[in-house]
Amino acid sequence: MIRLLIIVVFLICSSIHWKNYNAYSNPVFAVRIAVGANSQMMTFACFLDNGRVLAKKRICDRDTFIKFVSGHWPSIYNPQRVNYFKLHGIQGGVFKDSITNREYTFCPSLDSLWKVRYGTYPFRNGSGLGWSNKYMKPSPKQEQYLHMRYNVGHVDTDFFMDTSFWRLMRDVRDTGWIKNYRKLR
Repeated sequence: MIRLLIIVVFLICSSIHWKNYNAYSNPVFAVRIAVGANSQMMTFACFLDNGRVLAKKRICDRDTFIKFVSGHWPSIYNPQRVNYFKLHGIQGGVFKDSITNREYTFCPSLDSLWKVRYGTYPFRNGSGLGWSNKYMKPSPKQEQYLHMRYNVGHVDTDFFMDTSFWRLMRDVRDTGWIKNYRKLR
């Protein structure tokens, strides 16, 4: 009797079809500002938010990330090839040099993100000062601010994701935001 009951419960449970969340997935773009694989200062990631979890995580390099976000390349993260840079008011994308006929990616906001974490450019042959009040990571007040504004608990491990990512991309181009961020000691 118990075996029959277990089999019936199994058949009933296995016949339930979950809603196809893949058809309703939203793209989530993210960046982590920390030295990662191959000594890259930033880790770029794409996810699909199916309403329950972030799935289909893909770590990619800067150029691939820009091509996915701008819709220049088709991907599961941007099947309609929406230019999310334009949608969020961020300067960036892919342009084609008319002389060499070569494609180049650009995004001044992405190129400035390292300054949020570092006081000076951390590698050789690089110049420039960052906005952090410490050499290799933000000051405690800056970390607290990053947590409150962007929901990033620890800059070494957490990603700036989705709306926080786009907010940060706009903020790093705002001179008032930069001035206030530098003041946090």
